[in-house]
Amino acid sequence: MNLLPIDGVLVFFNLLMIAVWSPLAWTSGIARWMMAVHTAALALPWLLWRAGSTPSRPVSALRLLYPLLWLSAFWRELGIHWEMVGSTPNDTLLASLDGRVFGTNLCVAWPAAMPGLNEVMQSFYFLFYVLLVVALAAFFLSRRRPAVVQEVALRLALAYVGAYVFYAIAPTIGPASMDPQLEPVSRGFFGTINEALRASGDAPGTAFPSTHVAGAVTFAWLAWRFCPRWLAWIVTGIALGIAPATVYTRNHFALDAAAGALMGIWLQGFVYPALMNFRVASLARVLRLPRSVPKTEPGTA
Repeated sequence: MNLLPIDGVLVFFNLLMIAVWSPLAWTSGIARWMMAVHTAALALPWLLWRAGSTPSRPVSALRLLYPLLWLSAFWRELGIHWEMVGSTPNDTLLASLDGRVFGTNLCVAWPAAMPGLNEVMQSFYFLFYVLLVVALAAFFLSRRRPAVVQEVALRLALAYVGAYVFYAIAPTIGPASMDPQLEPVSRGFFGTINEALRASGDAPGTAFPSTHVAGAVTFAWLAWRFCPRWLAWIVTGIALGIAPATVYTRNHFALDAAAGALMGIWLQGFVYPALMNFRVASLARVLRLPRSVPKTEPGTA
């Protein structure tokens, strides 16, 4: 069982979280516990590698599941970290930058000027969760080649770990949480669902950049890689609707959404190929083989 690029991504983030928690270790037992967990997690890729070339079925399942399990755990952990360090200076700076870049805080001005768009925008915001559930279900139920499953896992991990780096170093809470008076212009059906989902699974301090937008870009990218064209167009249309919806619903500043889009494109278009090229080049050096990049052919749904 070979080490994969996704192992390197998660090792990097575990090291980062050890560094993030270390200033709090002298006064907080939680920080010391978190550092111990991340230190132990650094050994997991090595243990999987030690499982050998023909691992048992439970080990093979863990090999696919553990990156996504880690991403879920990281999300909750970032909320705990925010509770301990806060984000007021970062929030103030972000609100100021957003106003300067766009001339005004669109998350405040836009819904007030066009309240009739509320339910449409809330529905697009909700569709992100639909895409997430569908993507995870396709991942777990996929019978495609291992290389395809590994690509999907790595692209998802890059999108989320990329955003988590910002949340760990400079947490922000978003406009609605900064000012309780910035309530949605009206609740409606989808607005009520979104509020319930946010209350049950939100992690404070995870506003800039928007994971909704970075994730939507990733879903669209994966759709063009592995789905029929008609479905890829649908997913892309939903992704294009999610970006403004995060602003209209006042969950994010426009700067959060723009940063999420740019980060998603950069990670999928440049970082992913760079990681794969680096891995192939390193393997070629070790084995003294000519460098060649294996290609994964898009499949069909």
